[in-house]
Amino acid sequence: MHNHTAPKICPGPCNNAWRRAEAVLADSGAEHHITPAWGQPTQCEGCVERSRHQVSELPELLTAIQLEALYGTPAKLTGTIGRVGAPVWPGQASRLLLDRILGEMSELQADILVQRGIWTEGTRLEAVSEGRLIGDTTTTLLAHWDWAMQYHPAASEAHDRDNANPGGQAANWHRSAQFFTRRDNPRIQKAAPCPRCHLKTLSHSNGESFISCRNPECETLLSREEYDERAKEMAGAIVIDQAA
Repeated sequence: MHNHTAPKICPGPCNNAWRRAEAVLADSGAEHHITPAWGQPTQCEGCVERSRHQVSELPELLTAIQLEALYGTPAKLTGTIGRVGAPVWPGQASRLLLDRILGEMSELQADILVQRGIWTEGTRLEAVSEGRLIGDTTTTLLAHWDWAMQYHPAASEAHDRDNANPGGQAANWHRSAQFFTRRDNPRIQKAAPCPRCHLKTLSHSNGESFISCRNPECETLLSREEYDERAKEMAGAIVIDQAA
């Protein structure tokens, strides 16, 4: 059952610039004109969509990590996530990262299902293959993602590395998996500036359904349609400027 509460300022990365400006205002009194993005009612649609996309990409990323662990990539080519020093056997770093991410995904799944009254505290899944566990856990998370981003007890926490906000957890898993598998796709730079921070930092990767701002203090998310409208507005402003 949902608790219908008044909308809050979104705790996601979309409001990083606003939070920094507010901190400067409190510290020095310097005014700013940045307006915050509001939750729907807790987190904004852009942050929900970004994190949903990150979760949907996890099966492919985790499978790549799994294969690296199984086939024992030489230690000199692997990362050292989760421990100090190089792995002592080929594939160890892959195994440690996979265990961490999949374990945290399973914990969040159980937390959500208990919170929603679908599971009890003692519910345990039957043993399945790791590949199926990755797929089933991802499917369950996506099925409950809207609820988790708005009504999970930690949904109002800022997207920091070490908290329980589902969006922050998804970003951490996705970032770690992309970095480890070296799958950061080349970004296609867009010409129109970001409507929020006004920097030319909008870009997308092939296959993405949205345009994202790469400014870490902004991280606005636009649909392709919203970006097209923005580009048209900018083109119209340039024409008016030239005619003046």
